[in-house]
Amino acid sequence: MEYWEGFDTSHWKTTDKAWMAERKQQWLEIEKLLYVLDKNKKARSLIKQYFLKGQLPEWKKLHDWSQGSTTRHLDLLLFLYLHPSRDDAVLRPLRDQFMDNPHARWDDRLIGFNTLWQIGLSEPASGSLRMFRIADLEKELPQVAASLAPAPEPFADCRRIEVHTDGQNERLFNLMWPDITQQTVRLPVTRDTYCYRAPRYTMDYEEFPLRRHRFTLDTLWTMGQWLVWPAPLNRGSSDMLFQYERPMDLWYHHCAQEDVPEDPVWRELVMLAVYRIFHFDVDQEALDSPRSRFVRRAQALLTEREFSASFQALIAAARNGEVVVSEPWNNDAKVLAPAFYTSTRWTG
Repeated sequence: MEYWEGFDTSHWKTTDKAWMAERKQQWLEIEKLLYVLDKNKKARSLIKQYFLKGQLPEWKKLHDWSQGSTTRHLDLLLFLYLHPSRDDAVLRPLRDQFMDNPHARWDDRLIGFNTLWQIGLSEPASGSLRMFRIADLEKELPQVAASLAPAPEPFADCRRIEVHTDGQNERLFNLMWPDITQQTVRLPVTRDTYCYRAPRYTMDYEEFPLRRHRFTLDTLWTMGQWLVWPAPLNRGSSDMLFQYERPMDLWYHHCAQEDVPEDPVWRELVMLAVYRIFHFDVDQEALDSPRSRFVRRAQALLTEREFSASFQALIAAARNGEVVVSEPWNNDAKVLAPAFYTSTRWTG
């Protein structure tokens, strides 16, 4: 019996012409995201069959294709996001089934976690907008290339794609990461799908990190860059993950006992991030705006929870007016004093 035999495709209403027409229209938006995520034409074709018809990839046949690359096909994030149901009771068992699929490669299951952080943190910090040459877009995305927003000068030959999951980042996080204390996962592997060592038996298990790189205090710098981005925020930027409770708790779980970086450049960047969190003008935003939510949550976490002594000292300095910062709300920001938090970092 095949692993996915009996997979419930009843949520795909393929005999409903109106439903299929709407789904095909939605695909145009999805394909833009996949292009940003470096999914090539073959990968996008496989993912499209899942999105429109519920047809799963043939993992056994595809296990050697583009190994370890983001150009592989249906990862965990896309499996959950592109499913027609938004019912967590439907998707939670499917999440577990996907993770336990012995015929998928380990990165088919885990690359989705890194993609979520890209969409939910890295992209919002730079406006959730990516630029691509119009000549490339016309080849890769001919149906939508002409409708994409033009890039500003001097990038007249480019168009911009907004990177987002239609406001689903928090829901996807909760589905994908049910236990925020979990940092590794034990996954089934076969002789075809092993990573670190060949299984001793037909099927075995290996331990994998849920993130290729753990969160650190440095992650605050990326969060702080999001606070600098000019308003108004688009759909992608508005859905920055760390405005929500559980992702912020995950960051704390990783960083609670971490000391301030020894490298003066990173020490300055962490200070700038904390300074921005405590000095952000929430009055310039709506009361319940994404950034207002994040700032209130981050301020409470940084002041009410236990951290390492060196980081608590940094927080105190940022709060009590001891720190002097020039141009804090643009990319030329520099810490001028105290000297311990300054660096020779070039900002030009």
